[in-house]
Amino acid sequence: MRRSVAILFFVIMCGFGVNAQQDAQFTLFPWANYYFNPGSAGEQHNTLCFTGLFRQQYAGYQDAIPNTDSSMSTGGQQILFNMESYLRKLKGGLGLSLIKDKNGQFQNVGLRLGYAYKLNLPSGRLGIGFQVGFLQQSLVEAELRPNQIGDPLIDALVKDPFMNFDVNFGLFYKASNWYAGASATQILTNVRISGDKTFLKNARQMYLHGGSIYAVPFDPAWTIEPNVMLKTDFSIVQFDLLVIARYNNILWGGLHYRIDDAVSVVFGARPFYSDPNPYLKGLDMGLAYSFTTSKLGYRPNRSFGDVEFVVRYCFDIFKPVYYSGYGSTRHLYKNQY
Repeated sequence: MRRSVAILFFVIMCGFGVNAQQDAQFTLFPWANYYFNPGSAGEQHNTLCFTGLFRQQYAGYQDAIPNTDSSMSTGGQQILFNMESYLRKLKGGLGLSLIKDKNGQFQNVGLRLGYAYKLNLPSGRLGIGFQVGFLQQSLVEAELRPNQIGDPLIDALVKDPFMNFDVNFGLFYKASNWYAGASATQILTNVRISGDKTFLKNARQMYLHGGSIYAVPFDPAWTIEPNVMLKTDFSIVQFDLLVIARYNNILWGGLHYRIDDAVSVVFGARPFYSDPNPYLKGLDMGLAYSFTTSKLGYRPNRSFGDVEFVVRYCFDIFKPVYYSGYGSTRHLYKNQY
């Protein structure tokens, strides 16, 4: 089944290849939409949104150093900051994404800046987005193994971090109670070459994702919100499922599953959602803890899980329009109050 899906993706993307450096991934991926799909910029109409995500990946993992009794920590850490806003004059959304992704000895620091044109349709809005991105790739010298010192390729990357340019494209459709998106990132797959050897190449990646909101019939205060994501670099296919139950739009919690990687528990709150102050109700906070299900979680000195935090704050940037007027009581229909 996975192979069939990968072949379908291959046909759709007209020959995208198999490469190396992948995007960061998050358990609370609906909060990170703009990072991997530029079409989602400005999805919350008439608002300015700031989103921060922090993930400590494979906490506690210790990698043994060959021919010694020593080991070193080689877990991962991802920090993401997104800023998005819908601008009426541009008829679309602008977005900025900053990422710091440390995975083992590699460290990537990137920036993505994009625009999404919003096309109003009878049942929703379609965002057509484009991003330009810059990614600096380097090795953390302090975490290199002793037998890696002196390798010319590794030394070159330690002393001269690689900065590349890339582009991303995405489509994002949002209706009143569901959304769906498709995107491709790192399309150019810029590469670094030393002499006659290629040792860094970004991986083209494709995402299909979506979600919906179901009101519980016997208690409308509760909603169920399933979210799915299918992603591939045309070497492997990964699937994420996140199901959230939300109470009165204030408290939320649920479960997440990623194939061959983790099972997670998530929960959070919008503590001021019912507050009359419009500058408080846009605060949303969440926490996820993942239990590692792959072999990285087995045996002593292995991962005991991932921890992830999210904070989002949105507020309206356009003042509401009020209509008033004066006229004869015979013509009240001409005035809006």
